[in-house]
Amino acid sequence: MFSVIISAPSGAGKTTLIEKLLIQNPIFEFSVSTTTRVRRAGEAEGKNYYFVSYEEFMQMVDRGEFLEWAKVHDNYYGTTKKEVDRIKQHSKIPIFDVDVQGARSLRNKLQNVISVFIIPPSIQELERRLRHRSTETDHQIAVRLNNAVGELREYVNYDYIVVNDDLQKALDELNAILKTIVLKREYMDSIVKKLLEDVHDYTIR
Repeated sequence: MFSVIISAPSGAGKTTLIEKLLIQNPIFEFSVSTTTRVRRAGEAEGKNYYFVSYEEFMQMVDRGEFLEWAKVHDNYYGTTKKEVDRIKQHSKIPIFDVDVQGARSLRNKLQNVISVFIIPPSIQELERRLRHRSTETDHQIAVRLNNAVGELREYVNYDYIVVNDDLQKALDELNAILKTIVLKREYMDSIVKKLLEDVHDYTIR
């Protein structure tokens, strides 16, 4: 079983792409992160995030509950070991929506990881999208744009890059990437399974 990491600068459209990807591909399941960030309008506990206080988050860190965690845009985010186990029990492929720090940690702790970096067509378009969603102050937007520059430099550590200029086109590209990987893995598994069955029935002379 492998895992999929999807990262992007804030405002690049990652969340929308993941939501549509999950609707079209039931083989994947979203790994819900835990965060200290304030819940936005329309977000649901246990669906978008597990929302906790700073004190609760640090207690979870002390108890070793996180597979990875990091401070991003003045808030804390983390992936719990319990959440990953939950997805494994469903026999689904986990989709991790994490920043570049989280992606780095997950690559070091998980095997068979495929990573995709979603980028905007331009910094100007990224700022336009951040302002359009009206969920951040001017200061918060400035922080996110400044962080985006550093995040974009991390593209070399990802397996695939998808430019989200047109949402449907970006979704098609993301689907093509992941479906190719899934089909390749299923094909490889079938070959090895057949070989092992042959070995089991084979008598060494």
